Amino acid sequence: MNIRQEIINITNSINNKSGYSSEILKTYDYKDLDKSDIGYIKRCVFTEIENRFFIDYVISKCSDLGINKLDKIVLEILRMATTEILFMKTADYAVVDESVELAGSLTKYKDYVNAVLREVCRFNFEEEDLEDNIKFSINKELLKMLNKSYSKKTVRKLLKSFFYKSDFVIKENKLKENNLKVNLENQGFILQDHPFLQDSYIVENPESIIDTDEFKEGKFLIQDGSCSLCAEILEPMDNSIVLDICSAPGSKSCNIQELTNNQSILYCNDINENKIYRIKENVEKCGVGNVQYMNFDATIFQDSLVNKFDRILVDAPCSATGVINKNPEIKLFRTKKDVEYLVETQRKILENCEKYLKKGGILVYSTCSLLKEENENNVDFIENKLHLKREDIDFYGEKNELIKLMPFQKGTQGFFISKFVKCD
Repeated sequence: MNIRQEIINITNSINNKSGYSSEILKTYDYKDLDKSDIGYIKRCVFTEIENRFFIDYVISKCSDLGINKLDKIVLEILRMATTEILFMKTADYAVVDESVELAGSLTKYKDYVNAVLREVCRFNFEEEDLEDNIKFSINKELLKMLNKSYSKKTVRKLLKSFFYKSDFVIKENKLKENNLKVNLENQGFILQDHPFLQDSYIVENPESIIDTDEFKEGKFLIQDGSCSLCAEILEPMDNSIVLDICSAPGSKSCNIQELTNNQSILYCNDINENKIYRIKENVEKCGVGNVQYMNFDATIFQDSLVNKFDRILVDAPCSATGVINKNPEIKLFRTKKDVEYLVETQRKILENCEKYLKKGGILVYSTCSLLKEENENNVDFIENKLHLKREDIDFYGEKNELIKLMPFQKGTQGFFISKFVKCD
């Protein structure tokens, strides 16, 4: 099997927006490839997507043809090889030789690929004075939205953080385990206490942690540091009826039931029927009980749910700009039109959930977005248009109007949380 051909197949799937790169790389059929080849493919694909606009810029500087005029297969071969030359440790001559051979087998542009790649090998990109959209490989529309939401200094920190490897965070499941840190440390794992969450840890060497009995038995969840905050802020109580309306993959649902020791009644919903099976797997593995499953479009009003719930978690579909360091294609493809559609979706869900919530009930609205349009602007919409009153959130021992976590902070990615109570 030609690993460079497999790299092109995967990047084409990402280009066609067939799913997030993290999921595509995880579920791709690598057939008979060994672990080292699979690891190389994953690193190469991720690095190319992460640096796509810069790589295209280098290719354009080394070619007498514009990027838009290149044959699609030729362009993907050049992107892959340029990634290897600039960012990987593979010898330049090997990259050029094997890429030229692949171009000869797939296209009629073997000589052209050879000429461009030899120029790439000589290219001194450190001398280039690049605009931010090229340097950080982010489309201009998304960069403009970030600049509207934050100061120049914060935007620069965000752009740099998109290249950071995120901390590997796990959350102990108190329904099943009370001595997780000691047990994992005895197996050689290095754990740090999470900076702002109880029962959560940053794992410094997580490579084989999914092979442990503790993971297989649901004694902990692999969960970003921001996620379990949602359950705490929701404040589920014994015998309360709770709706997690956009529940997949179900980790926040598990957090909710853990807090009440399975004494609340939880309804998990998702629009995608296949994702319901994923939620059930997580729920069952974690020993979570008192769960009902629903499968409906949250933007469509459900008359049977009016005034039914004491607590509702709206972890809304969003631009996912807070998790770009896991899915770098977001900064390539996310547009203003996408965000406008998402905001419309979020508001329809919120309007419906306000009707499903009992008087005095609590609604938590969260996203993994960094954008003001999806966060602060929606808080204004909730307060001004719905019968919901914003409540302060206790965090770090202080009262906060809302919580906004940034991907350059330790133990978390970009995340937004706000809290409301239903009034008359």
